[in-house]
Amino acid sequence: MKPPFLQLPARVAVALLCCRIAEPGLAQIAQLDPVVVTATRIPQPVSSLLSDMRIIDSDAIAAAGNQTLLELLQSQGGVEVAATGGPGQPGAVFIRGTNANHVVVLIDGVRINSATSGTNAFENIPLNQIERIEILRGPASGLYGADAIGGVIQIFTRQGGNRAAVSAGYGTWNTQRYTANLAREFGATRFSVQAGYSDSRAFSATNEKNVFSFNPDNDPYRNRNIGANVSHRWAPGQEIALHALVSEGDTHFDSGPGSDDVNRQRLSSYSLESRNQLAASWSSLLRLARGTDNLETTGSFPSTFRTDQNQATWQNDFAALAGKIAAGLEYRREEVSSTTEFSQASRTIRSIFAGYSGTFGANLVQAALRHDDNSQFGGRTTGNLAYGYRITPAWRISAAAATAFKAPSFNDLYFVSPFFSGNPDLKPERANNREAALNFDDGAHRAGLTLFDNRIHDLIAVDSTFTSVVNVNEAHIRGATLMVGLDAANHRLRAEVTRENPVDEATGNRLVRRAKTFGTLSVNGAAGAWSWGGEVVASGDRYDAVTNSPSSRLAGYALLSLRAGYAISPKYRVSVRWNNVLDKSYELVGGYNTPRSNVFAMLEYTPE
Repeated sequence: MKPPFLQLPARVAVALLCCRIAEPGLAQIAQLDPVVVTATRIPQPVSSLLSDMRIIDSDAIAAAGNQTLLELLQSQGGVEVAATGGPGQPGAVFIRGTNANHVVVLIDGVRINSATSGTNAFENIPLNQIERIEILRGPASGLYGADAIGGVIQIFTRQGGNRAAVSAGYGTWNTQRYTANLAREFGATRFSVQAGYSDSRAFSATNEKNVFSFNPDNDPYRNRNIGANVSHRWAPGQEIALHALVSEGDTHFDSGPGSDDVNRQRLSSYSLESRNQLAASWSSLLRLARGTDNLETTGSFPSTFRTDQNQATWQNDFAALAGKIAAGLEYRREEVSSTTEFSQASRTIRSIFAGYSGTFGANLVQAALRHDDNSQFGGRTTGNLAYGYRITPAWRISAAAATAFKAPSFNDLYFVSPFFSGNPDLKPERANNREAALNFDDGAHRAGLTLFDNRIHDLIAVDSTFTSVVNVNEAHIRGATLMVGLDAANHRLRAEVTRENPVDEATGNRLVRRAKTFGTLSVNGAAGAWSWGGEVVASGDRYDAVTNSPSSRLAGYALLSLRAGYAISPKYRVSVRWNNVLDKSYELVGGYNTPRSNVFAMLEYTPE
């Protein structure tokens, strides 16, 4: 049965979109037009974008309590997630029905994904290091290169300002979390440092349905993280900056009874940037960076998989043609090392890109073109083109088309074991996307309808002998997202529903762990020293197997969470978050447990 709020009649949804939302007696509050950079690689107000963007701001991150990054993305970003257990267990993000390895994740512009598995370790990216998250939904290889078939998630760490704070929290499963951050500005120099520690005696990752791995013991998780940012303006318009983030997670997991298995993963990102205003209409960014994903597993099947990515970006932004042009060069060298021997352990990607965003009266245009030269399989050219028209200052209609691709991972290409081997002749996966959107935004009221149609070719899948992988599958994903938002009298309401049909063209079956309908509903408010909020995250049924067999069906669910905060004084604040209030039993992956009802309380001290 579908969750009730997903059963809205079509006429109600249309009414929400087409009518101005107003509540007599509620004073409208002004809403600043946020500026984002991920959509076009150029700082740009959201109101002028032709992309499907979602922003998770610092308030939403602060209110997350003991939520993981995966849970926050699911509740705020309009995405689907899957996780093989509780805190610290591996998780996946699906944007617009695409695969988990079809999303590019950047931390301050740096990739830290695993080149062996091709996935991102969301479970070990700590929320206490994050200031803001921008989610670009839809193909974006024209700007970001390989893997951006579903979209891009860019994470910005805490930087600058004058602040200091420490916090301590405790909750269900003996969960403990401690954070500290300090930021200062001294004239032209800014620095910040953040550190965090968390520990949870979490529940068993598996249950009896997982006949091969089930172990009833608890599977605890521990994380330690530290981040630092330093910048200095050595002349007007000239700045140099250093960013660093290290996160280490220890996750116990199940591979069968009587075995104590642990994943120890270290994620790190280091970058040195020079930002220079070379002329009134010309600014430049030069970034040198290194991202690392190092995973060591102990227990029944010990192994090590490490990815190092040396990266360089030179981007130049120009004011021209009633808008801005971003053009540049990128270099990335992926190097892997493992207890599994790969016949090739490195590859190099050299890229050139250009993007444009302009406004001509009521007309808006965005375009991008990029060529990536990969030492393993050669060159690929991708791009996107979008056009929009302002019907009124508040109403905007747009249409866009884009191409994208995903590079095969090192596991896909070169993995070797007694029962399975990679295929070095694999081709990149390719995507062609079309979309159209209607948006309304007058500051206090927002609504939007986005229609999308994405065809993905040469999908990589296990062959008929189950011993290797080949380019065989074709996927077709069609869907629509309806969003409504209201800000009034210190209250904020947001609702979003996505209806999609992600299918394997060869079989007609739905793609694994993708629902046809999912969405969120949230309400937040403040009054005096109090703040409060609530949200519902809901999903329709999914299938855990490519065959879509009845036994693999995962039932739909709706999760209610509540939170409240109180400022005891200007320096002390206490907050409580109650997740899964109704103690709903649900599955994201068959045979793996999910968090039941749990509570987390936190005390924060801000001396200034």
